[in-house]
Amino acid sequence: MSELGGFIDYYSVLQVHHDAEQGVIDAAYRCLSKLFHPDLNPDPKAAERMKEINAAYEAIGDAAARKAYHRRWMGKNAWKTLSEWGGTGWRVTESKEAYSAFEMLDAFFRDVLSERWEDAYGRLTEADKARVSLADFLEWRAAVRAVYLLGNYHISYFRRYDDCRYEGETYPRAYHFIARVTELQQLSGRITESSSHKYVALDGGVLRVCLGAKDLGKAAAEYRRLAAMAADGGAKEPLLRAAARLDPGTGALAREAWLEEAERERRRTLRYGGAFCMGAITFAPGLRGDGELQGDDSLEMNMAYAARFVSERVRDTDVLGRGSDLALVLLLPETKPGRGKKAMEKVVSLLRDDPHISENFPCEVSAAIMPCGEDVGEDLEALLKQLGIERAERPGMG
Repeated sequence: MSELGGFIDYYSVLQVHHDAEQGVIDAAYRCLSKLFHPDLNPDPKAAERMKEINAAYEAIGDAAARKAYHRRWMGKNAWKTLSEWGGTGWRVTESKEAYSAFEMLDAFFRDVLSERWEDAYGRLTEADKARVSLADFLEWRAAVRAVYLLGNYHISYFRRYDDCRYEGETYPRAYHFIARVTELQQLSGRITESSSHKYVALDGGVLRVCLGAKDLGKAAAEYRRLAAMAADGGAKEPLLRAAARLDPGTGALAREAWLEEAERERRRTLRYGGAFCMGAITFAPGLRGDGELQGDDSLEMNMAYAARFVSERVRDTDVLGRGSDLALVLLLPETKPGRGKKAMEKVVSLLRDDPHISENFPCEVSAAIMPCGEDVGEDLEALLKQLGIERAERPGMG
């Protein structure tokens, strides 16, 4: 439970943003009640957790009570500095423009949270608005809401780019953020957390949010399909399986999902012959420039950056996964050992030469590769261990 001098942050207890719509708070309470009600959860700690949830809902579940509580909450949270709102990546030396970019992205998320979708659309780059009409954007947001409710978010500043090219457009400056969101899966009743990369660019002298999407119609259609399945009671399992396949920190496949893909490739090799390779990229962080070890948030942001960096430099047929807290794994289908070794060496060389990695993620980057032919055994987990990748204990890693 989050406390400030004895004051309990009930928004944190229910895992919602302080500006969340009342419907989001109600949905969060229902989801958490299903998880922690003593009649449904035998864990001895569940009853105590349920007391906290009930107390939180009593304080902010009613509009009048919430108004009184919110005044107290604002008084306790007004002290927060720019760096704390900006996250661990923020540096005092960053320009006012960088913080203005943070404010723009924060406003975009607030609009989405409050379902002010037309306002959110107005914050997009001109290129985004040229590609995606307001009608398509509104249809997409409505379709997403039928499946997911945005409960809370936290934005962390990552870095600045000059003369940045993004989705075919070049901007004089762009600011990179990591957004961690808590969402309520309306169809499955689960609360999930995930991270994504967001960019704010200087567009015609104005800071605007980069959406990056070219065709929202397909995405909207998929969410409508899931919502329709829910009406028939058939969407819960597909949603749970899809969520479990991805590592929330990097967006790469989770370990078990990656091993499933490797198993498919193993079977293909047995049927048709040939070879494939399994590779691992391991990061051994050192001290930052200030002599301090990197915190968990910083490590997660940098692993997310590394995963994106690698995914943009491998073939479309290669499969990237999160092998452990500090390792990425790569499946190279139909690849002979010599070619696989060269590919891994090239990726590692690019990582070592990348300015962001050297400045913000000082570490030793190493690679290992395991050639796999027709004689490969069934225990792919054992092969990962031979690559030096032990099973991760952190939730969400498979």
